[in-house]
Amino acid sequence: MKTGIFGGTFNPPHRGHERIVNDFTERLGLDRVLIIPDKKPVHKPWENLADDENRYEMCVLAFCDPKYEVSRMEIDRSSDSYTVFTLRELREKYPDDDFYLIIGSDMFLCFDKWYRYEEIMRGCTLCVASRENGDDLDRLKSYAISRLNVKTDGLEGGGIIISPCEPLEISSTKLRELLSSGGDVSKYLNEKVCKYIEDRGIYGYRKKR
Repeated sequence: MKTGIFGGTFNPPHRGHERIVNDFTERLGLDRVLIIPDKKPVHKPWENLADDENRYEMCVLAFCDPKYEVSRMEIDRSSDSYTVFTLRELREKYPDDDFYLIIGSDMFLCFDKWYRYEEIMRGCTLCVASRENGDDLDRLKSYAISRLNVKTDGLEGGGIIISPCEPLEISSTKLRELLSSGGDVSKYLNEKVCKYIEDRGIYGYRKKR
């Protein structure tokens, strides 16, 4: 079975996240994708952000395709939540699966700083969502060669797949600011996620007057 892994803070989960997962699921014919919200960091500021339970529930609302499964494995883990630990656990649970780790280009460009990144690369295929312009693609391929010692042939090779896709032109920080000011977020958020945020006043949500 081909299993995708898509982790993130998801604060909140937005249409850009959905788009990346949908693109790779269709392109690679993934049988399932595990959506894994990161554990809330203990030693980092978390003011005005959603807690673990709310982020989990919002992910359930955002990723509702039958192929998508929202997992609590990192939220519920008692130890530090590194990707390599998650991959080890999944490989033990699903020993016959092929794993595809889906990440954005910003995360890929610091991948050599990830804890035990070489073990991660041995255990799965890296699926990198890039912007559609040529400059970004060249930057990703250059990074793969210089930092990871992997030369891609076109957009694939050495356990890396780069897939150009249309980005969501707003950051999570700006999206939260828009929510707190009562701005229109309909093109950025799933309707059910937006309603969830509204009902609970997450991110200081204010209704438009």
